[in-house]
Amino acid sequence: MDYEYLQLEQSDDGVVTLWIDDPENNNAVNFVMNRELADAIERIDEDDAARVLVLTGRGRIFCSGGNIGQMTAQGRSLEPDEKTLRERLHPAESDIRRVTVALRRMSKPAIAAVNGPAVGSGVGLAAGCDVRLAAPEARFGWVFTRRGILPDDGSLKLVLDILGYARTFEWGVRGGRLEADEALRWGFVSEVVAQEQLLPRARALAREIIASVPPLTARLFKLALVDALDRPLEEAIRFTERAQQLARESEDHTEALRAYAERRPPGWSGR
Repeated sequence: MDYEYLQLEQSDDGVVTLWIDDPENNNAVNFVMNRELADAIERIDEDDAARVLVLTGRGRIFCSGGNIGQMTAQGRSLEPDEKTLRERLHPAESDIRRVTVALRRMSKPAIAAVNGPAVGSGVGLAAGCDVRLAAPEARFGWVFTRRGILPDDGSLKLVLDILGYARTFEWGVRGGRLEADEALRWGFVSEVVAQEQLLPRARALAREIIASVPPLTARLFKLALVDALDRPLEEAIRFTERAQQLARESEDHTEALRAYAERRPPGWSGR
């Protein structure tokens, strides 16, 4: 499917690279882009041939957040003028929130390759991914409070899950930015990689996941991990046990044991 604000490329081995592609506007999110992102993420999750998502930005900026010029002109935060009934009843399915929730809910691993500044909801898009790699030119501006608003794009919860309360509070109430090295020290990103090596490194990590872990197991692990975030231990164990049963019944579980015993690389069937 062709998109107005995105470019998508899928390799034969299942690495899906998704570019936010509006560099003339600093890759700022808009209503159409958000709907395209949500659609693309949902399509990737449903595609058995797609194994790992790599999300990045076209040009020198990852995502500059919302359109500040438009906000200033309107004197308010950007929200759709007309929401559907479902969006009114379920705010998590409206606009940028639908995107960050889709990233967290999707069963495929998602890697953010943050090629440049990520501001406002750009932080939310990165936080919605499971792994974040950053170029030295990246910086993370979680600036909502400086604009007199809260991070209602889903990033408040997502950043809290990543950093814990104290770091999240400090970052959020300062409304400041983290340079790439500071984001690495805080644990918001796992690696800082030279700009020219960023996308190759993200794709190499994606291929490492694809080679090492059966498709179903990778999906079940992510679903169980996300489920466990907000559950007491005993409830999390019950969900994980159900996921484990599905994993044990798979052909790839048998193949993993055989490959280990025979000291050879496994060949996954996806079943």
